[in-house]
Amino acid sequence: MSDGQWLLLGLLLLAYLGSNLVSGRAIRGFGLPSGSEYLVLGFALGPHVLNVLERSLSHTFEPIVLVGTGWLALVIGVGYTRVADRWIKPSRAALGVVLGTLSCLAVAAPVYFFAPYCGFRGFSCLAIALGMGACASATTRHSVRWVVERYGAHGPLADLAADAARASALVPPLTLAVLFALAPGGALPNVPEVGRVGVTLAFGAGLGLVAALLLGRDFRRDESWGVLLGTGLLCVGGADRAGLSLLGAMIAMGLTLAASRHRLEIKAMLTPTEKPVLLPVTVLAGAYVNLKLPTLVLVLVGVAVLAKVLARVLLGSLLSLGGTRGTGPDFGLSMLASGGFTIAAALAFSTRVPGVAADAVLLFAVVSTLLGEIIAPAALRRSLQRAGELHVVSQEEAARPSDAPPSLRESHP
Repeated sequence: MSDGQWLLLGLLLLAYLGSNLVSGRAIRGFGLPSGSEYLVLGFALGPHVLNVLERSLSHTFEPIVLVGTGWLALVIGVGYTRVADRWIKPSRAALGVVLGTLSCLAVAAPVYFFAPYCGFRGFSCLAIALGMGACASATTRHSVRWVVERYGAHGPLADLAADAARASALVPPLTLAVLFALAPGGALPNVPEVGRVGVTLAFGAGLGLVAALLLGRDFRRDESWGVLLGTGLLCVGGADRAGLSLLGAMIAMGLTLAASRHRLEIKAMLTPTEKPVLLPVTVLAGAYVNLKLPTLVLVLVGVAVLAKVLARVLLGSLLSLGGTRGTGPDFGLSMLASGGFTIAAALAFSTRVPGVAADAVLLFAVVSTLLGEIIAPAALRRSLQRAGELHVVSQEEAARPSDAPPSLRESHP
């Protein structure tokens, strides 16, 4: 068997382990909140250490990366409006989007300013700025869930952290949708940039509507898998073929399905698939990390990381002015938590803007994830402790999965 076939079998085995060992139970399962251990595993298997996964295999497994990142966006879109068995408040959703957008701009601005000094010219300056901004905007909900369940936290601050983290996931796909629309050489040259963004979102929403209609009035789980897989793959392939953002199209499809009458059943189906898809994608991302970048580009990555940290601390301090107990610099540091969706955004960026810019954005995403793993959980625990929200839930209740269980049902209008 060739190296590519062995690698494929290894990725399938990893997906199987993700499905059976950690399937949605972050506290009772295995692993760190951000999944950074799989980044380290991929890096160790990559060309910088063991050289088991050569960079020449990256083109071979590009379809897996495309489908994997798109599927993650679909899962997040379907579960976007709910945390466990409650709806996200619109005010908290808006706050999460605003915080993510401000963090994106805070990173993109200095990167755009310093990029020309690092050898980037023209569109590449804007691309690397928006790419790093997109990877800096989202806070992984898994880190918040890990702390909340581990320490039995409950209260306004815990709900705010969970809601804002989930809502911030909307910013990376929208940022990449704008970036892909601005990129030269797309398949829709006669459509203006704003129109391309609209086409991206409308394409995903349209396929989501088609899927909802095909699911029909009576929900049948076996038939539903065929509908969701078929429309999802069509969305990924169509967006990639047209040079559009597949993350933007897929999250639009997920949001449309989240508004359908079968939203809870669909979420219960798709949520357990997140880990099996995330683990092999994360391993591939770790193997793709390139440390042999020019020194100035490495400095640029450091500038972006510093800008992200400062922006989050400042945003956390500004939140404390609103009177929410427990917010402040520590709460800002807790928003540094990055995860699989940040890695997915960096990989999606590389499909449209390859080369040094893609390597720099992926390195920034990986460094952000590792840094958030070290800082964010402890910072959130301190914030929750100051708010008096730790250990207020029994151990049995705290250990239950926070995603809506399959048995949960909702009356449909």
